[in-house]
Parts: sequence; structure tokens; C-alpha cells
Amino acid sequence: MRTQAEIRKGIENDEFVFFYQPKVSLITGSVTGAEALIRWIKPDGEIISPSEFIPVAEASDLIKDITYHMFDKLVKDLMLMTAVNDNIVTSFNTSAKDFEDDVFTNHLLQTLKMSGLQASNIQIELTETATLQATSDIKDHILQLRNAGLSLAMDDFGTGYSSIDTLSKLPFTTIKLDQGIVGRMLSSEKNATITSSSIRLAHELGISIIAEGVETKEQYHHLLNIGCSDVQGYWISKPLPLDQFLHFIASDFNWLVGMPVGLIHMAIVDHVQWRKNLVHELIKAASLPLGHEGRALTKIPPLSSCACRLGRWYYGAGQMFSHHRSFVEVEAPHNALHEMGQKLVSLVRDGANMDTLTSYFQELSTHSIVVLNKLQNLEDEGLADLHRK
Repeated sequence: MRTQAEIRKGIENDEFVFFYQPKVSLITGSVTGAEALIRWIKPDGEIISPSEFIPVAEASDLIKDITYHMFDKLVKDLMLMTAVNDNIVTSFNTSAKDFEDDVFTNHLLQTLKMSGLQASNIQIELTETATLQATSDIKDHILQLRNAGLSLAMDDFGTGYSSIDTLSKLPFTTIKLDQGIVGRMLSSEKNATITSSSIRLAHELGISIIAEGVETKEQYHHLLNIGCSDVQGYWISKPLPLDQFLHFIASDFNWLVGMPVGLIHMAIVDHVQWRKNLVHELIKAASLPLGHEGRALTKIPPLSSCACRLGRWYYGAGQMFSHHRSFVEVEAPHNALHEMGQKLVSLVRDGANMDTLTSYFQELSTHSIVVLNKLQNLEDEGLADLHRK
């Protein structure tokens, strides 16, 4: 371990730099950003691992000095990155101590303003431990950054004692699935379940998920198949110094090795949940007398075909499948399904009983079956395409 005096001297001599590990979208196959990983390079060229100085820095206020000092360097690097690709999002690691007062928060916002960078180009990473240590002041300062447009990622998700509960404590936009879980998911059924469940959880919460530590093509394919949105790891690239990372993103290589069938499966599950939730609420309300407040149906899922999860996917990220006939053929039955849903809601609110509603429920199911059939055909096409590669 390095001493505090050595670390302080390293800061004064500007010996700390960032290496950038690329992140790739499993939806588009493009590089979306990077994680800024700190490295200590001595004048003689020796590279000191973070494990030799970060624990010492975290045990004192030196970690705040490092974060403050390195953020200015990050901004200068980001100005070069966004000149190559203005959509690049770079994340950097912070600790709870960085937000104990408003010094770093104010410095960050002021530096961003002076640089001309967009807040959306920067993501803050916090571990679960840091989140659990968050006082009301720390939360307020982080919320200030979120309100300014920075995104917030929970690092090492899946390793803590209460990761799921911790997600509710701050407005996270991303969870980073721990590399240990990713590394074991193909050999351990439990880790495979944790991985797929975490991806589904992120989807349900409407946030993104990135798998860390992807080191093989098989891991990449598996994550593609179960709906993960982003990956990073040595199979994509090791962490790169700035000049090499700039070359990496300028090369515009596409990493998509097949259709992201996991996202199609997510759409199927979303649709099934929508139908079940709607039918459940309608049947429950239909059993109540006319005039009962339950007949108002205040808990039904979105009735617009553009507002449900399937609709948002279809008219958003799903458009990457628009050249597939099965995808195009989803739209008409999906619209018909929602029209029937709206009719059912009106009937229940007007006092219809189950005898009246049964035939309409059957028609709703018919439209749902067609939607599912088209989505499953699309999923099968994607799986066949993947096996041909």
C-alpha cells in the first residue's frame, strides 16, 4: 500500500491519469461511452494499481482531493471525445465522501458550464456501500447533479446485502452488474438466474443495465439473448489511454453479432403482463356494484397503444426491426387489442357484468394471441440469424 504522503505528492505532480474502458450497446452494436478508470503513472513509467492507493485514499479525505483533481482532467478528455462522437457518455467513480459538502458538486457544475459539455455526457458511479452511507446532505448533492442532467449508476450490483432496496434510495438511471456474477453466469445456474432477473428488474424500473467483465464471445451472446442493454469487458477492449480510446471510437466498429433477441423476449413479457393486469383489474371491478369507487378503474395499465411498454418499445428501440415482416405485422393487432381494452374499460365503468363482458374478453385474447405470434416469429428469426453467424 502507498502512503498518504506518496499519494498527496502524486496529486501535486499530476501523476494520475484516466484509462477508458469502452462500453458497447447490445441494441445498436455501437460504442456508447466508457468508464474512466484511474491509473497512477510514476515518472519512471511504473503504473501503480488502484488497489495500492484507493483504499488508503478512501480511509482519509484524500479521496476527495483525487476526485476534485481528476474531474478537471475528465472534462478535458471528454471535450476531445465528444468532438469525435457527441453522444459519448463517460462514467467516473465517486465515493460518498465526495458529496459530504457542496464543494465538489458546485465545482462539477461550474466546470461543466465553462466547458460547454452537456451534463448528459457524464455519469456518476456509486457503489451500494456508498449509497448506504449516504446522509441527507449527500443525497441532496447527488440529487442536484441528477436534476442538472447527469445520470447515476449503481456499481457492483448484485454483490451487496440489499442491492434491490438500495436502488430505491437514490434516482439511479443505470445498474452495473458485477463482473463476478457475469463471469460465473455460464457455469452457475444461480448466477445465470441472478443475471437474467437483474436485467428484468432494470427493465421493469425503466433503467438501463450494463454487464461488466465480459471476457468471452459466449458471455456476449448470452447477454444479447437475455435482454441486457450494454456491456463492457476485455472481450470488447481493455481500458485504453486517451489517444487509443479516441482511435477506438473513431473507428466506428459495429459489435452487433446478431439480432438482440433478448429485447424481443422482454417485449413479449411486457405484453403478457399488460394483458394480465388489465383483465385482472376489469374482472375485479366488474364484480362490484355500479357506483362503487372500484368501478373507476384507476389502476389499469396504459390504454394507448403507444404508451404501454410494448408500444414504447415498438415505436422506439424496436424500430431497428422494421425491415422484418413479423415486426411490421405486430402493429395492427396491437392497436386492435388496445381498442378492445378501451371498450372493455368503458363497459365496466358503465356497469356491465361478466355475462356481457365475456365475449369481449375472448376477443381481447384473440388479438393478444396474434400479437404474441408475430413477436415469437420475430424472436425465432433472430435466433436463427444468430446461429448462422
